[in-house]
Amino acid sequence: MFWRSIWHGLELFGNWQVTAAALIFFGLQVLTTETLRWSTGQKEMQDAASAGCLTQIVGVLLQALLLGLFLLLLLPLLLGLQTTISWSSVEPYAMLAARAGIAAALAVSILAFIPGLRQILAGSPGLEILIGGGILFRLLSHPYLEKIFGTKIPASSLYPNFLHCLGYLLLAFLLGRALMLATLPLRSPPGAPPNRFTRLWGPSLDCLIGILVLAMYAQYTALAWNQR
Repeated sequence: MFWRSIWHGLELFGNWQVTAAALIFFGLQVLTTETLRWSTGQKEMQDAASAGCLTQIVGVLLQALLLGLFLLLLLPLLLGLQTTISWSSVEPYAMLAARAGIAAALAVSILAFIPGLRQILAGSPGLEILIGGGILFRLLSHPYLEKIFGTKIPASSLYPNFLHCLGYLLLAFLLGRALMLATLPLRSPPGAPPNRFTRLWGPSLDCLIGILVLAMYAQYTALAWNQR
């Protein structure tokens, strides 16, 4: 089912609403990153270390909340229950999405303080999206499915196991590295200050990789549910 989920995840982007939502998320990611960088670069902010820490915390939280809204809107589509976005069908879960976003932001922030993982996550924004999005998706989709179908559903029958999760993480990491190699001519040369693409557009594009693999992760649950 792991390999089928990859193909089905790619097929999801044949739906223009899924693609449009991903591009809007990308645009908001660029806007948020640029705004936070601008705010911490103002002259009145004397403590650069504190500003950098605050930027990281606020940035992770805003990213998680945006991701929560993205997943909330697309949840019925990701689960194969609808083919179009319908706010009325997910509106009751808006507060759950906000709480799940905060939980995901805390989880990613904690992981970012672990030596070794910190360097990997810093160089692979798509992994942050996938980890935070995976937590969000599980917190949202399980109660949503149980409410829709009026029955208790064992979580173990819906979600990828540990090895499958490692597979999705590895896929996101490899795709992120492939993107980095493909855009090497647009990045600043070694030893030079990072240019705009290195600071802004490159990481934001890597976030799209995370969205793509997150859709594949979600398709595992959709396939598992359909096989019940």
